[in-house]
Amino acid sequence: MADSNNLAVLSLGSQRVGGAVFAKTSKGDLILKRYQFAEMMGDPTLDATRLPQLKVAVADVAGNLRLKGLQAWYSVAGHAVFTRFVKLPPVSDDKVVQIIGLEAKQNVPFPLNEVAWDYEFVGGDQSIGEREAVIVAMKSDVLNELNDITTEAGIKTAGVDLAPMAIFNAFRYSYPEVDEPVVIVDLGARSTNLVFVEGQRMFTRNLLVGGASVTGAVAKEFNLGFGDAEQQKRMHGFVALGGTVEDHSDPALAALSKVIRNSMTLLHGQVLRTINYYRAQQGGSAPQRIFLCGGGGQMGYVAEFFQEKFKVPVEILNPLRGVQVDRGVDAEAAAQDSHAMAEMVGLALRGSGACPMEIELVPDKVAVARDAARRAPLLVVAGLCLWALLGVSIIYFGKADEAVKKKLSELQRKGADLTSYATDLNGLDKKLEDLKTQAAQLQQAVNERSYWVQLLNELNQKYQNDLIWLTQVEPLKNGASITPALFQNAQGQSGATGTPGLSLFPPPEVPAAPVVGEAAGAPVAAQADKMQLRLLGLYRKNDEGQKVVYDFAKSLAASKFYSAENIGDKLNDYVKAEAVAIGEDRFAYKFEIRLPLKELMQFKK
Repeated sequence: MADSNNLAVLSLGSQRVGGAVFAKTSKGDLILKRYQFAEMMGDPTLDATRLPQLKVAVADVAGNLRLKGLQAWYSVAGHAVFTRFVKLPPVSDDKVVQIIGLEAKQNVPFPLNEVAWDYEFVGGDQSIGEREAVIVAMKSDVLNELNDITTEAGIKTAGVDLAPMAIFNAFRYSYPEVDEPVVIVDLGARSTNLVFVEGQRMFTRNLLVGGASVTGAVAKEFNLGFGDAEQQKRMHGFVALGGTVEDHSDPALAALSKVIRNSMTLLHGQVLRTINYYRAQQGGSAPQRIFLCGGGGQMGYVAEFFQEKFKVPVEILNPLRGVQVDRGVDAEAAAQDSHAMAEMVGLALRGSGACPMEIELVPDKVAVARDAARRAPLLVVAGLCLWALLGVSIIYFGKADEAVKKKLSELQRKGADLTSYATDLNGLDKKLEDLKTQAAQLQQAVNERSYWVQLLNELNQKYQNDLIWLTQVEPLKNGASITPALFQNAQGQSGATGTPGLSLFPPPEVPAAPVVGEAAGAPVAAQADKMQLRLLGLYRKNDEGQKVVYDFAKSLAASKFYSAENIGDKLNDYVKAEAVAIGEDRFAYKFEIRLPLKELMQFKK
């Protein structure tokens, strides 16, 4: 049975899912009872593959931590949420909600009925004078997808928080003595969250540069796949130190560290611009300390890199400073993983009581459930009335039951009589299926009538002059006609089977003498098991002779209907034409073209 005092949390990252179970002491302190991380391989920027992997990872964490049936807070990544800080005029409390709604409508880039959104005041006491608030919004369909993944794992949603807000709450809980301006750099896989803290005031911004950017740079530099580059970064990666520090003795590792440093330098530039924006536009102070957290915080020399660039003290954020570790948890392992646990500590604080920053995004199903809970008293009254109605109905339905049983007995007797027809019906069903199979082929042929309309239409458009006209068009299979003979010669032979005088190609399976104009011994194209379109026609005597026929055939071969590749190299395999004899008094000469079709017609009985 699930312990009602347990506080279950989930951190839904882009490349890692973290889960933990906390407990609360009588003094309000947190106790870490168990935790686990599940990695998701692949590029975290590819949403199509991330959701299926996220589903597997959440199910794995939920199973190992025994979260099924527990109420859990979970966090969503900063890049998935729109965040905007706004200044509010000094107005009375009863008008604040109205002004916040107007600000949300103006700033959120989506219709408000398509998003889940919330707001919170930032800073200390703002009851007098100008107020500052943060508005967050997330597409409802995206939030509902994430919520469905957690509920399918057997977890009940207690609430949904935003990763930067959870980190801020964890920092204020773990470092209550820090009063100077600081910035927390949450190095995620897909993006980086910057959380500025000045006392109770906070400001956050998401940068679309993260661990995946570093992995992509490594993959590009060393021509590796994303998975291999990620493995190299995790196993051997570190940030090369600047200045006079010597390179690593291993040239490969030295090159890897320099690629990582170049990527981190791009991140440094964006962090620096955000700090300048925070100071100039938000009236903030320059950070005097930097705290690192997230998956990227474990990379070698990353703290030294930021200290070198910003010239201020840099340390790894330890959100477990104010958290007790249960005896069943490996304290040393928890300390090593603490850089990735800030979100989970912040979520546990949301479940245990009041926090400095209380933002909540509510999925549709959770909103419906909460609305139903508010209506529970009315439902209880309605239920009592229903029971009373059912009590009265029992008497009525008791008598009705006897009549139904009598009628059922009669129907059962009739059903026994009808079962004798089951065998005959099954036989007819089998015959029906056989007929459907045969009819499907004919139906396919009917549906493909447009194929021949398109083919003949394109054939008509290929005429380039009036030197050529067609006398017969028919399909062939394995060199023989599949249509009834249009006419027969004097010997009773069908013109479609290659009768001399009608076809310039040899009959199927029988070699023929070369046609006039064809080199002796030229090979004949193998047409076995092929569908062909056979074109018989005449071309008028002209200065170019047979070339007009060959040009016409090449033009047809380029069409999508035929599979006569490289027809120019094997022209005689597809085209036969009577040669123009010098001095001969003829108006026209015969030609025949056979082009293989790409689509085959199949007729089976």
